[in-house]
Amino acid sequence: MSDTTTPTPTTPAADTITALTDPAELRTLRTLVTDRLATVLTHTHGDEITPGRRVRLIRISPVCMANLTGTVQPHATGKKTTGRADVLLDESSTEALRRDHRVENTRRATRPADDVKRHLLPSIPLDCMILADHDS
Repeated sequence: MSDTTTPTPTTPAADTITALTDPAELRTLRTLVTDRLATVLTHTHGDEITPGRRVRLIRISPVCMANLTGTVQPHATGKKTTGRADVLLDESSTEALRRDHRVENTRRATRPADDVKRHLLPSIPLDCMILADHDS
């Protein structure tokens, strides 16, 4: 019988990860890696989250907004708010939010009306977004 597992890379980082046995430490490491990856993906080659860019919401509360996608909107007042931006959800994300039962359990998200095709989420932290220009 052949072994179908992928061999673990032999690097100092892989050795350190392999040595971890405490689930809490591994969860912390996973969170740190996810945060770092989001930062790197957001700032690769000078890419920034600016109006008109497509983004995916990550690490956001309430959880009913996680993984929704949309387009960053210019500030309606013309005044920049540091660290936050409005996101106009695409049609599929608007529909997903409309069907999500968890929306009723929070004040920070509202269920889109039935006649709304693209729902606006105001003042979303930039730290909760990654660029999704190439998501399918």
